[in-house]
Amino acid sequence: MARPIGWCYSIPQYMKTPLRILLTLLFFAVITPCYATDIVRIDPKYKKDTITAPDPEYPMKAQHLGYQGQGIYRLMINDKTGIVNEVKVMKSTHSRELDASAVMTLFNWKFRPGINHRDLLVVFQMTGWSRDLH
Repeated sequence: MARPIGWCYSIPQYMKTPLRILLTLLFFAVITPCYATDIVRIDPKYKKDTITAPDPEYPMKAQHLGYQGQGIYRLMINDKTGIVNEVKVMKSTHSRELDASAVMTLFNWKFRPGINHRDLLVVFQMTGWSRDLH
C-alpha cells in the first residue's frame, strides 16, 4: 500500500498532552542543578574549655570542585588571655582552600585562661550528590 506524500508517523492526539508534560518535566530535571550537602565537623571534645569556637565554612570553590578531607591542626594559645596566637597544620586536608578556611576560623577561637595548646581534627565532607560538571 502506497503512502501519500508528506505522510509520517505521528503521536496519537490523546498522548500529546501527557507526553508534553513528561518531556517538560525531564527538561527541567536536567537543567536544574543539584548540590551536595556540605558538612564541617569538629568533635565536641576539642571544643572543651572554649569560650568562642565557630565552625569553619566550606569554601564555595572547594564545594564546586568536590574537595573533601580531614586535617589536624595545633593551636598555640596565650595561656593568660586564651587567644589563639598560632595555628600549625599538622596534617593537611590536601586542599589549600579547606586548610585556609580551617586556619582562619581557628584564629577566632578563644579559650579560658590556663590552656597553652590544643590539637584538633577538622573534617570537611560532602554528602549526597551533585549534577555539576567539573
